[in-house]
Amino acid sequence: MAEIKSRDNKTLPGIEYSEIHIPDEDDLGTGVFTTVLEPNSMTKINPIISTIINVPVFKLIVNINSVENEITILLGKADNSPALSRDVFILPKEFDATKTHHFDTIFKDWKITGLNMNGDSLKKITN
Repeated sequence: MAEIKSRDNKTLPGIEYSEIHIPDEDDLGTGVFTTVLEPNSMTKINPIISTIINVPVFKLIVNINSVENEITILLGKADNSPALSRDVFILPKEFDATKTHHFDTIFKDWKITGLNMNGDSLKKITN
């Protein structure tokens, strides 16, 4: 049971780094995907999209839309099939968009189970 851990720096504008951690390589549907935004990125770029794709076995997309105050997450296989899990979370009403923000997407058994922003759980608005 080997773990998978990979970090990519500055993958897209506004993203300081993203990192995937899957504790068991035989269970790709369980783990944490972290996205850390650069300071001020939420004031300049909208939406900010953070992704990790390993064709055809894994795809996770995090769409941070600060204008709509929503974060949409899609999780599934990268084989042109529909997402296995899709959830929308609401950004806090009050946060400093000029600061660095740390998002952790938590998933288990191919289902999104939570999203944390700077260590705090965000409210899910859809299933």
